[in-house]
Amino acid sequence: MERMTRRTTSTANPPKPDIVLSTTTPDHPGVLALPSVPADAVFVAPRTRPDRIAKAISLVFLPPIVAIFTLAILSLHFSNTTKGAVWAAIIASIFVSIIPVAYIAYLLRHAHLAGGYELMHQQERLRPYLFSAASSGVGNAALWWMGAPAPVVALTSCYGISAILLAVINRYWKISAHAAGAAMGVGALLVAFGTPALPFVVILPAVCWARVRIHMHSTPQVCAGALFGTLSSFAPFAVFGIR
Repeated sequence: MERMTRRTTSTANPPKPDIVLSTTTPDHPGVLALPSVPADAVFVAPRTRPDRIAKAISLVFLPPIVAIFTLAILSLHFSNTTKGAVWAAIIASIFVSIIPVAYIAYLLRHAHLAGGYELMHQQERLRPYLFSAASSGVGNAALWWMGAPAPVVALTSCYGISAILLAVINRYWKISAHAAGAAMGVGALLVAFGTPALPFVVILPAVCWARVRIHMHSTPQVCAGALFGTLSSFAPFAVFGIR
């Protein structure tokens, strides 16, 4: 009489299904089974030190942060009183940076942006650009009304107009706003302070390198952004003869 046995499986530790990766094997073209890898494993792409440095540079030199820093320096340098400098810096920073960032946070909170705070997806940049332009326009009017220094008013106008132009360009090509923002800040400081501001120039190639390194933009896109930002920052100062 044949002995019959029953194969049992522990319910406490059920077997994990195999992971299937897209590749090629002789038996199953296009499929490779890896039974030794748990199905619930989390795969994290290895990141090198240059990658981490590039990510840190991208975060530190976000366009809103660069704008606040630049506007604060111009306000302190060109205002006649400390109180006037503080108010100019606060008003400019609120309308150029803080309100647009708050709008992006609102879009993220309500799941309107899949590309995160850096607006990775080209099609998601239109609304933040236009909102930033409108906010900068209101801030520019407020600065003009309160008698803020001309360079601060000029740079605020520059940010508003540039946001509109970036929105138009972005419909066809993902130009780098990071590079443009860095170039605008550096350009404004060079116009205002001349040679003493030269050390800030290193920020621009660092930002361009970082954006390419983390695959957010191509080299032509960061170069175009840098050129756009440089021209945008010099133009209002040159037109109005502001130094």
